[in-house]
Amino acid sequence: MGLARSVPVRDLDRPVGLYIRRRLDETPEYVEIEPTRTPARDVLRDHPIEMLLAMGASAISNSSAYIILYIPTYAMKELHLPQATGFTATLVGAVILGIASPFAGHFSDKFGRSGILTGTAWLFFLTIYPVFYLMVASPSLATAIFAAGWLSLVKAGYSGVLPSQLSELFPTRVRGIGVSLSFALAVTIFGGFTPFVATWLIAVTGNSLSPSFYMMLTAGLSIIALVYVRRRRYPRSYPALASPR
Repeated sequence: MGLARSVPVRDLDRPVGLYIRRRLDETPEYVEIEPTRTPARDVLRDHPIEMLLAMGASAISNSSAYIILYIPTYAMKELHLPQATGFTATLVGAVILGIASPFAGHFSDKFGRSGILTGTAWLFFLTIYPVFYLMVASPSLATAIFAAGWLSLVKAGYSGVLPSQLSELFPTRVRGIGVSLSFALAVTIFGGFTPFVATWLIAVTGNSLSPSFYMMLTAGLSIIALVYVRRRRYPRSYPALASPR
């Protein structure tokens, strides 16, 4: 599947990404293709639906990442907890995310990707409001850690599988640019604006639980995208996609 070129661009500056780029052999499909001088134009012209589906599937992954990073600010400003509380909770969440993500990827190879992605997207949709309610109703280090830990665990189930699913959306010729561009756009739209949207919602509604509504919206977008990913049938010229999971 050309894993070396399906790694998101933002990961290439990390040790694992660099190792993959330098040491992993390319698949025969990648060796045989001829590079194009206009990869972004080609993928936007020939695969606009795949681009939209990839962005939609990435929505909850990015919004959840930034909402977890927003917890320290949320804990201080809305829950009036010490600064260390939010950072401790986020640290615990990061450890859980780092440990659980590879297991999610492993299980997706055995049991299929779309089922795990859809299930974890629904977990986000159904549990994000109760998680925020718990933090507001009983602000403490324990509830902050539980919130960050639970969200990170669910995110691990989603983000550990997402890169493989995104790479399976695109044919070999444009897979690298397709994954990179769609994910980068999703980061900009659904990720980078998340803290701003969360703060704005609280200011406008006066409801400390309102950030959960944005998370539910992005989870719903991802669920809809995944439904169409699962239903979509790819041409036989997509070697890795002939039997989509």
